[in-house]
Amino acid sequence: MPVLYRKYRPQVFAEVVGQGPIITTLQNQIIAGQVAHAYLFIGSRGIGKTSVARILAKAVNCQSVNQPISKSANQQLGDACGECEICKAIENNNFIDLIEIDAASNTGVDNIRELIDHVRFAPAKAKYKVFIIDEVHMLSKGAFNALLKTLEEPPAHAIFILATTEIGKVPVTIISRTQRFDFKRVSYELVEKHLTYVLSKENLVVPREAIKLIAVNSEGGLRDALSLLDKVLTLGNNSEISDILRLIGVTDIAQLEQFMELIVQNKVSELPKFLGSLSEQGADFTVFNKDFLEYLRKLLVLKVSFNIAIAGLLEEQLEKAQKFAELLSEAQLINYIRLFLRSLKEQAIAPATDLPVLLAGVESALKKNDTKIYPDQPKSNLKEFQVLSKPVVSVSLIERTTDLSKIDVTLEKQIEGNLSKAEIESKWPIVCEKLKNINGPLANLLRLCVVDRVSLGKITIGVKYKFHKQNLDNAKNQEVISKVLFEVYGQNFAIRSDVIMGLE
Repeated sequence: MPVLYRKYRPQVFAEVVGQGPIITTLQNQIIAGQVAHAYLFIGSRGIGKTSVARILAKAVNCQSVNQPISKSANQQLGDACGECEICKAIENNNFIDLIEIDAASNTGVDNIRELIDHVRFAPAKAKYKVFIIDEVHMLSKGAFNALLKTLEEPPAHAIFILATTEIGKVPVTIISRTQRFDFKRVSYELVEKHLTYVLSKENLVVPREAIKLIAVNSEGGLRDALSLLDKVLTLGNNSEISDILRLIGVTDIAQLEQFMELIVQNKVSELPKFLGSLSEQGADFTVFNKDFLEYLRKLLVLKVSFNIAIAGLLEEQLEKAQKFAELLSEAQLINYIRLFLRSLKEQAIAPATDLPVLLAGVESALKKNDTKIYPDQPKSNLKEFQVLSKPVVSVSLIERTTDLSKIDVTLEKQIEGNLSKAEIESKWPIVCEKLKNINGPLANLLRLCVVDRVSLGKITIGVKYKFHKQNLDNAKNQEVISKVLFEVYGQNFAIRSDVIMGLE
């Protein structure tokens, strides 16, 4: 059986996944007969640059490109038919008017001069002679200079398509003479959907968890995703998730959660034993370090955005992740990320790759209660924040009061409003919309909450999770919300929050 990424390589524009705006633009150019003389395709590996270049070469030369009815079920206007002599020749890699060059192995000026000699001659069969230069950033300075003049004044029958993964190495003079298209990484959802489609076409079954793992670890590259799927299929139908994880070189999420649990619970004495057990299982500690950093990133995103989808967490990972997010502050998570980023660099010079991971783990556990992001940042004064979070209170009023409970009562009387819960709820969407322009994540959080009670100048918000309450109780967030409430309702309100179990 041919490898999947070759078998399912797109042959027409309609089959390209995740690059909609680019495909639409190219099709419109072909329909209008306004094809550019040079294109520059930019993007990471395996997302379709070379495939689209070949499809474009077919489309500009296809004998029935703009005919509305074709033998091909996928054909659209501006797309190649896939059935004519030219389309078949390009698919079989034996079309004389399509010249492909790998710049990584043809970097010199002589290679480009040879290509330029080909440009002068008219195409043998097609309307256009198409030149695809892959990894164009690998060309030497002399080769770029030799190519420059031809790109500036090419013959009417020539089209250049340059592809690169490193746009920073391509001279500006080259970029300015091309039409630039930036290819995006394919979303996890589209990768997962495409893998499911391929499996259905092949009549194969793979666990849904495995498809998700492949989608996440493909890093937005369909070619990599199909290559990983090929590897997983070699395990057979009765493969375990643990086997799949080892095969594709990914750390088991349970191991990452266990390591995080030891750090959060300050179980420093158990860290060497845990890492030792990983070593006995043949773990690659560089991979483990990278995967743990990715897990920390997800926790931080969950903590600050309150959005599970953005964090990229799977359903089965959610319960543990929410627990860690509740226990740790943003500052602590940032500290952990800095420590493990440092350990990743140190692994290159360490005598054993598990040593930097052990050091970072122990230091993280010992510093669990350290909320400083930078060493010279002073610790927060919690009492001061609690006072500052009260809306619009005079200093003299606080100075005259020695009993804290009296201060709180006095504040509530000072800010007491006379709006009902129904009146508050009716304008709550306006509050969220205004807050969105100031603090987007905070606005998203308020949309997930409900107005529970309104009394004595206080609006009590019902939240689903403890870490949502922690964010709402943050002094800076309180200040921002209070200002927006005053703009919308014309009265000063204090915000309080309660965790309500079962809230949806």
